Amino acid sequence: GAGSLFNAMIAPLGNTQIAGIAWYQGESDTGLPGYDRRLTAMLSDWRARFGQDAAAGIVQLSSYGTPATSPSESGWADVRDAQRRVAAADPHGGLAVTLDIGDPLDIHPGEKHAVGERLARVMRAHVYHDLTAPAGPMIERAQRSGDGGVTLTFAGVNGALAARGSDQAIGFELCGDEPGNCRYAPGKVEGDHVMLSGDGKPVARVRYAWADAPATNLADGEQLPVGTFEIAVP
Repeated sequence: GAGSLFNAMIAPLGNTQIAGIAWYQGESDTGLPGYDRRLTAMLSDWRARFGQDAAAGIVQLSSYGTPATSPSESGWADVRDAQRRVAAADPHGGLAVTLDIGDPLDIHPGEKHAVGERLARVMRAHVYHDLTAPAGPMIERAQRSGDGGVTLTFAGVNGALAARGSDQAIGFELCGDEPGNCRYAPGKVEGDHVMLSGDGKPVARVRYAWADAPATNLADGEQLPVGTFEIAVP
């Protein structure tokens, strides 16, 4: 259990000072609420032991499971979004997105070299303060547009966003306040923005890649993908 893992693998390190932590976990937490609180508490405890400025490179869960054919709820997406929110709120935290290098049939996908490269970007930025190495595009804000749609702005974009293999970005959902009313919405990409057209229905939030194994194609000029997120539309 958790006590055995802590006593065997963390406590023996004592007060060893650590520059950075790579965290690749979450599969067992899908379907369990409160992952963001648990991860934040664990990082806080580790920093109290190993150094308050220790960077945290969090690997956002990859794709695994039945590919989505319609909008639905997803425990894997819940964990991915919790990981994103923890990293965004952490001044020493960064997110390595792995949606595009997963395997729907294997919970342990083989592209570990690519995972390592993306974690290295996080560490270069947060340990070595390399401003040329952001981890990739992250959602920044959502604004309503005149046609009832939504304009999304992304930060950390290298070059410009692009929809790989298509003239539109896929994987976006417009959602109302109530569960069960999300619907797919194609995205028009311009620079660091994605525009979603309105469909005449209420929009309170936008979701992206909200499935166990989502189909997505949005990345930046460094071929770093946009990861799972949910954002309110004020």
